[in-house]
Amino acid sequence: MKKIIYIFASLSFLFNISNEPIFAGPFGDEMARCLVTSTNKRDKAKLVKWVLKVYGEHPEVSNMVNLSEREKNVIDKDVAQIFTRLLSEDCADETKKALDYEGDKVMYTAFSVLGQVAAKGFNEHPNVANSMNKFIELIDTEKLDYLNK
Repeated sequence: MKKIIYIFASLSFLFNISNEPIFAGPFGDEMARCLVTSTNKRDKAKLVKWVLKVYGEHPEVSNMVNLSEREKNVIDKDVAQIFTRLLSEDCADETKKALDYEGDKVMYTAFSVLGQVAAKGFNEHPNVANSMNKFIELIDTEKLDYLNK
């Protein structure tokens, strides 16, 4: 049961969904480093797809994300496989040490780091960067002139 809690906690906070600050000790840092170096570009893309799927379930945006149940299941399966591989094979030693010395919270911190690295790769794509900056053209800069004083 404790392992299921670890999995849920890690996935819930995979992409820093919470506003909690991230503090890690040396073992958590080593675990996070292992998670990042053990995932390739394809893994990170699958993790970002999972976050999009999760956020797409919110009623405010659910009409904007049109995924079939089959697609959602494939995304969940992909992330489950990545998660299982990372914790049972690639980073098993680092995870065990981090949990032993730093406690359960290390799962949150380590996977938050992985999430940030995965999202960074997407944020740097020119299409994404251009889209993120599109709203700037619509800002009423006259109303913000007071900031220049």
